[in-house]
Amino acid sequence: MNNGIKEINFTSLKNDFDKVCGEVNDSREAVALTLKSGRKVFIMPEENYDNISRFVMVNASPNTLTSK
Repeated sequence: MNNGIKEINFTSLKNDFDKVCGEVNDSREAVALTLKSGRKVFIMPEENYDNISRFVMVNASPNTLTSK
């Protein structure tokens, strides 16, 4: 992934899920979806799944994910 990650919106993802996934896998570039909460969801190419540990995301939010 690079700093110029393409942003998509939820409607595009919902309506064109297979197309978006195909484009991500063909271009080998991740895309990001920003949620209403401001958190980002990244869709990565399948070839990167085995190497996911090399992608480190810095938590820029004061809210952290914890199990209760």
